Amino acid sequence: MRKKNDFLFTKDKTRFYFPWMCWLLVFIGTFICGGGMLVYNSLSSWQKGVSESLTVQINTYDEEGRDRGDLVGMDIEKALSILRTTPGVIGASVLTEEQMNELMAPWIGADVAINSLPIPKLIDVAVDPENPPFLEQLKMDLSVHVPAATMDSHRIWLAKLIKLSNHILQFIIFILGLLALTISFTVIYTTRSTLKIHESIIKLVHMMGAKDFFITNRYAFYNSKHAFVGSALGTICALPLLWVVILFFQRTSDTVLQTQFSLIQWGILAGIPIIVALLSFITTFKTVLSYLRRFL
Repeated sequence: MRKKNDFLFTKDKTRFYFPWMCWLLVFIGTFICGGGMLVYNSLSSWQKGVSESLTVQINTYDEEGRDRGDLVGMDIEKALSILRTTPGVIGASVLTEEQMNELMAPWIGADVAINSLPIPKLIDVAVDPENPPFLEQLKMDLSVHVPAATMDSHRIWLAKLIKLSNHILQFIIFILGLLALTISFTVIYTTRSTLKIHESIIKLVHMMGAKDFFITNRYAFYNSKHAFVGSALGTICALPLLWVVILFFQRTSDTVLQTQFSLIQWGILAGIPIIVALLSFITTFKTVLSYLRRFL
């Protein structure tokens, strides 16, 4: 049964068009938003891995297997000097023999003498998490002044991946903004169309004493109701597909993505229909009020 306050929309054909547009746009938006959250979670995890610390190795033997002797100590001093003067590095220290024994014990046992093995000297580098160093430049400086030094290559790769992920995240935000604008323009278009359809009724109701707020309020509630229904269906259809994608990545053993959503993130995805309904209400309210003040 039609509510008595919906008399303005008895001939409104857009009530079939508008919810389906919301369904399509929100379906796409929910899926993209979920993908953006996966990228954001992974980005946070990768940044933590890069920002905590890194390791520099000083080879104790040359390529032909000969002991480098006193050159190792000189290389260590040069490497420490470079590291401690690099912006973003808050500390650098050489691992002691006891620390090396503890580090290697799970692989070679506690009874093996570390000094008898061709194991490189390790420098533990503490990194400022708020202002990490430029790893590529640091690696280049070490290679120039200390050729026997090597730095964790996976951190260089991870830093590049973080940079790429930042660009992807910005692109996702841009796409979501375009979808929000598309929904707003759809609301404006359908609202203006219905205003033209019901122009005679609106003028009659206005002459009978209906205030602009009453008419505007009815339009806004009507559109937001249909926007919520269409958006809810879009979200309901998108979430299972998003869950399938998450399960796919979880079964990929070598994935670098963080595939877990927090409760807040699940709440944001579930709350998308409410956000779209509010956007529809505000856009409709402003559109109708502007029309009434201009033509009535």
